[in-house]
Amino acid sequence: MASLKPVYLVCGDDDPKIDAWRARVRRRAEDENGPGALEQFDGKVDKPEVVAAALMTLTFATGDRYLLVDGVEAWKAGELEPLEAALEGITEGTVLVLVARAKPLARLVKAVEKAGGEQREYTAPKPWQMPKWAMERAAEEGLNIDSEAAKALVAVVGTRQQRIAREVERLSTLAHPKTQLSADQVRRLASGEATEQVYDLADALVAGDTATSLRLAERLTGAGDPPSKLSYAIVRRLRDVHRATELLDAGVPESKVAGAMKMPPWAAKRTLAQAKKADRDALARALCAFADLEIELRGGGAGLDEDTAFSLTLTKAAA
Repeated sequence: MASLKPVYLVCGDDDPKIDAWRARVRRRAEDENGPGALEQFDGKVDKPEVVAAALMTLTFATGDRYLLVDGVEAWKAGELEPLEAALEGITEGTVLVLVARAKPLARLVKAVEKAGGEQREYTAPKPWQMPKWAMERAAEEGLNIDSEAAKALVAVVGTRQQRIAREVERLSTLAHPKTQLSADQVRRLASGEATEQVYDLADALVAGDTATSLRLAERLTGAGDPPSKLSYAIVRRLRDVHRATELLDAGVPESKVAGAMKMPPWAAKRTLAQAKKADRDALARALCAFADLEIELRGGGAGLDEDTAFSLTLTKAAA
């Protein structure tokens, strides 16, 4: 981004790449102008006229001004006239980023080009390309899997990028301290749909939703997953969110948190969103509850059976 255009239209169905692009825009805005410098809009709620009005509003900022609108695929062609007029007179030093998570309107593409802007299109890998993508994502997590292992992973969890990314995250936790998994190991460890539910359970705990936590736990244990297996993903999520809250409370800018936690942008975005809403004391108590559960499962507690101990821990963690 050395020489910036006045407007960018970022589009396509490769969510991880688009999220990484958005993260770079935020980082640049905050590096130049401080926290909160990026002006954000939601295309599903904010019509083009709202963005146009913001573009024409004078500011007293000394550096470049950055505006980002996500979800512009929701706009209609007949609504674009105010934005088209604003783009024709966009002031120097203003950078507008429009994100369409689908094919953008032809009229919007034309308006961007007329304003001297640029279109960036990111297409998700085809289903047959997903094993290679899975290998690259695993490498980002410090996990080495060969092509056969990657194919086995895709066969189990499907071809959705977010599903694969979340499973890779879980596999890297289960493999630690090892950094490599074979195809047979991936088949045994990968859990398909259950993985999504484990992470949903972890998210419910972070949000303090006891009812959802217990319902998901009952479904997972009823399907044969032992509590000791479920605890891996739950504790990792709790630790990640807890660490993010510590960094935020210490004054670390959001743009720096991902680097400090050594997370890919898509994971950092989710973790930061949770950290902003999380109760700090509740997170600490939840981690303590799972530490007590580990002691219980190793025979150092009150002698409760595994399912009972797990249910009690969930209730304490989400309370």
